[in-house]
Amino acid sequence: MSIVADRMNEIPFAGIRRVFEKAGRLEAQGQKIIHFEIGRPDFDTPVHIKASAKAALDKGFVHYTPNNGLPVLREALAMRLKVDKGLIYDPDKELIATAGGQEALYLGLLSILNPGDEVLIPDPCFQPFTLIVRLAGGIPVHIPLQADNHFAYDLSAAKKALSPRTKAIIVNSPHNPTGAVLTDKQLQELVAFAAENHLLIISDEAYDRMVYQGSFVSPAAFPGMKERTIICGSLSKTYAMTGWRIGYLAAPEPVIEAAHRLQQNIMISLNTFAQYGAVTALSESQTCVQDMMAQFDRRRRLVLDLLRQIPGLALDDSPQGAFYVFPRITLPDMTSAQVADYLLDNAGVAVVDGGSFGAGGIGHLRLSYAASYENCHEGLERIHQAMRALVKQGPHRQ
Repeated sequence: MSIVADRMNEIPFAGIRRVFEKAGRLEAQGQKIIHFEIGRPDFDTPVHIKASAKAALDKGFVHYTPNNGLPVLREALAMRLKVDKGLIYDPDKELIATAGGQEALYLGLLSILNPGDEVLIPDPCFQPFTLIVRLAGGIPVHIPLQADNHFAYDLSAAKKALSPRTKAIIVNSPHNPTGAVLTDKQLQELVAFAAENHLLIISDEAYDRMVYQGSFVSPAAFPGMKERTIICGSLSKTYAMTGWRIGYLAAPEPVIEAAHRLQQNIMISLNTFAQYGAVTALSESQTCVQDMMAQFDRRRRLVLDLLRQIPGLALDDSPQGAFYVFPRITLPDMTSAQVADYLLDNAGVAVVDGGSFGAGGIGHLRLSYAASYENCHEGLERIHQAMRALVKQGPHRQ
């Protein structure tokens, strides 16, 4: 008898982990690796946010806080939701602070799913969507995204996938791994589909402040949809606070009440002085966010320009959000996994096989431009040289 639970057979390590560990071994051997595999801002957390957390620590704010987060933090979250998204949430009844956006996803899904409930999930997608649904006792049902339509949901396929057990649909815009942002029309159609079929929407809004053209719109902003939408948010990307582990869940009161009880038995409460830093991030000047986004947009334009010149890769769309590009491989005799390995071994550039994000990602690579401008330039030049050599080799390369 195995001492490990059977459910863990369905929970693999993340594909990104394998790339990151291999890149680390090469670096230990003295190689310079350009990291395009890591989905986190390379910027330091702004000084004023760190100073606030340090001050809280010095004041002795080192003990438990309420399970749902400091009241002042929940009030700051409610304020940002109102200012940034035009949404009104009761900080006491409709919000809970979480250990990052990923715990928000877990608390939200565990709060609503009964065993056997089905959840529609975009394909490709952030891998934990599928795994969290399984851990919560649900059944993930993958719906293809349309690469030729800005990676919008294929709603005809979604309609065919519906069953009496379908309870929710996950929406992620800006999207990981593609960087796509749903257009107003696409989002409106998706919201209408959810409403017509009595589905809850799980909206992963981790990249809500990372939109390069236009503005972010939450599904909860549509008439009658706040009651059907569960927002999973995060401070990680917006304020370069990935290691602080501060996120939030904004949802109807019954969901928050259930999540509150879960939090009591999972985390007890979040890091106290980190919460005070988060209050400062949310409440004070947002210039740091604007400055970081300007740098990301500069990198984005560089990456898009250089990527379009690389043989063997094709970019069918210009991503409008997050910090990812998702080029398609045009070599018929190589898989995306093989190309990803080739680039790490021969160019010293770590990228992620699109298959790590589901069947819909096979044949693509995810590149994160959360690296310095100089490293983005060097990394794309390395990829260009390596891919040019690979294309020249012709068929039967491997």
